[in-house]
Amino acid sequence: MAGKTISAYTDTETANRVAYIARIEQRKPSQIAGMALKLFVELPPEARAALWQIEALGSPADMEAVMQEIARTLLHAQYRVAHRQVTQQMQVENIEQLETEDDILSAAIDLTR
Repeated sequence: MAGKTISAYTDTETANRVAYIARIEQRKPSQIAGMALKLFVELPPEARAALWQIEALGSPADMEAVMQEIARTLLHAQYRVAHRQVTQQMQVENIEQLETEDDILSAAIDLTR
């Protein structure tokens, strides 16, 4: 993927966290920074303004609560995407033929073979 290099300044703690995440996820620090930037610039202006205000006026606990909400939202979205993909791949053509619990059990066993 063609891209463009952007230089950014951050505090030492954030730089260290980027390096740590890159190491444990076996990615380049630039990939971590790029994903963070992509997320930030996709936010609507009101959300970016709220984030700036919470960081400036809120407590560390406020920022932690925001990050927990963002994480929860992302995990819910990940689940919805995975659920949609699994549902699309399910084979339901012969589902009407499963009349008894034994039919269902037999079909489940066949699927695992």
